[in-house]
Amino acid sequence: MAIGYNILTEVGTNELEVVEFRVGEGAFAINVAKVREIVNLAPVTPLPEAHPCVLGLFRNRDDVVPLVDLGSWLGAGSPQDERRSKVIVCEFNGRRVGFWVHGVERIHRLSWADMEPVGERSLTGSRSVVGLLRMGEAQDRLVLMIDFERIVADLLPEEIMEAPVTADERRRGRRVLVAEDSAMVRKLLVDRLGAAGYRVEAVVDGESAWDALERGPRPDLLITDIEMPRMDGHHLLKRIRQSEASRDLPVVLYSSMIHEEMRRKGEALGATAQLCKPDLPQLVSLVDRILLDHDVQRSDPAA
Repeated sequence: MAIGYNILTEVGTNELEVVEFRVGEGAFAINVAKVREIVNLAPVTPLPEAHPCVLGLFRNRDDVVPLVDLGSWLGAGSPQDERRSKVIVCEFNGRRVGFWVHGVERIHRLSWADMEPVGERSLTGSRSVVGLLRMGEAQDRLVLMIDFERIVADLLPEEIMEAPVTADERRRGRRVLVAEDSAMVRKLLVDRLGAAGYRVEAVVDGESAWDALERGPRPDLLITDIEMPRMDGHHLLKRIRQSEASRDLPVVLYSSMIHEEMRRKGEALGATAQLCKPDLPQLVSLVDRILLDHDVQRSDPAA
């Protein structure tokens, strides 16, 4: 079952589509923009010294992809009926990973306003849950949005490039606003940009970023994730470009979902630049080029 990226044809609508799937008795969801395809379980080659929840490697078309047993990770065990189980093949952070789930239900079209953020100290007790979606006519059915990036970071760690940062006096006084719903990534950005010499303010979603811009003072640059509760990064960017007060604000989309289709959407909305997580040194260099060297010009959808 191929999913593809270009399901929402209009950009900046603050809408998303999610694939609902089952693990044990629970209902969970993933953003369609992260899903390459949904396939049946294929033969798996064990991976030496891997985490017990990483079953091994399997071939997906021309790629060799790690397979995560999501049920085991979430404490629900492996599927009871493998014939109904599926593998959700995802792509984010520049890598492809398969997640073995107990069943796939359907695709829903929603607004980011329908998603309630879940703090790290929430009653769910799980760092793997990033939000709650209210489904049904009475919105009384809860579906959990999973933080797949965090799961991959824990199970398949890779170095977040941490080359030494040398503070530059030209950065002093330059204000950077960060919109990022992941507490872990938010802290990394604040620490990294702060060590470089920038003044950093961080907020948890696009709506908070928009409120900060309206409240003022205006920052010199905005770094925003795309996938966030209440207001996503694309809708935030659209509002900024439509605002007389902020339309020339440099905006960097910094997301795990920067692939070909999403890059085209960002360009159409007027992103100054786009960068795939988690390359922090490249992000600092990019901010330097925009604010200090002035050699990066934003895409202008009106041009």
